[in-house]
Formats: sequence, C-alpha cells, structure tokens
Amino acid sequence: MSLDYPENMHEFEDKFAIEKARHPETTRDGLMKQVIEDAFQGYLDEAEEGHYDTGKLVGKEIQVIGIGKKLLTTIQPIGESFEADFEKDGDKLMWYLEDQADKVARKFS
Repeated sequence: MSLDYPENMHEFEDKFAIEKARHPETTRDGLMKQVIEDAFQGYLDEAEEGHYDTGKLVGKEIQVIGIGKKLLTTIQPIGESFEADFEKDGDKLMWYLEDQADKVARKFS
C-alpha cells in the first residue's frame, strides 16, 4: 500500500473489516470516501512538501481549497465517480490522484 492507503478492493475490504470491528458505525461508502480523500491529500502534501492546500471529495469531484478557503481547482474522476474508479482499478486511480496532486502543486505553489 502506497502511503498506507488501500490501493485495490482486496486491501480496501481488509481495511473496512478492521475499521468496522473498531468502529461499528463505519460505513463502506464513508470509508471509501475517506480513503480517496486521504490518498489525494497525502499525495498533495508530498508534492507541496507540506500541508498548504486541502482536497475534499464533494459529490463527484475533488475540490482543492487553498489559503483563505479559496477554491483553487476541481479534479474530475476518470470515469463516473472516484468510488467507481477505485472499484474498477484502484492502482490506476492512485496513479491518477498522484499525478493530479503534482499538477496542483506545480500550478499553485
């Protein structure tokens, strides 16, 4: 797992089972959203060499918010949604998120 995030559905299901055992209120959809946000944020922090901007999954896009809560840009999923992208090919989504984070860092840093 890159950056300690599940990169495929097998790893995700393992993480979900652990989280569900620790926190029974955990939902599959909620955890999926959190994994995608955390992965993008980790890649963004790495690309910017620190935590300067924040990525949040809002609906079907990731919104990147900068200093002063200004919307810098939005990132669209490869397909229908980030969740569907992860289920189809988690590795491909992680590469995409890393690439998009690098682009944000180059453009706004």
